[in-house]
Amino acid sequence: MAILEIVKVPDELLKKISKPVTAFDGLLHTLLDDMKETVKRAGGAGIAAVQVGYLMRACVVWLRGDEYLELINPEYLEGKRLKKGTEGCLSIPETFVRVARMQWVKFRAQDRYGRFFEVELKGLPAICAQHELDHMNGILIIDVAEVK
Repeated sequence: MAILEIVKVPDELLKKISKPVTAFDGLLHTLLDDMKETVKRAGGAGIAAVQVGYLMRACVVWLRGDEYLELINPEYLEGKRLKKGTEGCLSIPETFVRVARMQWVKFRAQDRYGRFFEVELKGLPAICAQHELDHMNGILIIDVAEVK
């Protein structure tokens, strides 16, 4: 596995909408594995493919220990318990802002082999998954930050 370079603001790639994944092959598997290693090394809770230079609808979300959830072509289905909290982003170092996120979410996505599944997340993984989906849509935390 490799540690990938994290794309940082003001790189315009971060503002682009990611494309759906259509090839569920070894290249995707390697990218996902490298993304896990990269986010682990950076001390983050998740990372989207666009943050490592790939304009693809894919992300990894830390669950606990060494367990990560891979979400390919995720679709937000529903959420509950909107709450404001402080978020940071690996692409915007040393910046923390208040963002409103659902504390419970349900997503439909594909796994690394293209199989569809639904997942319910709560707490930090739920917040992180919403953050990564924003990245796939070209949205940064500074775009959705609570204005004081």
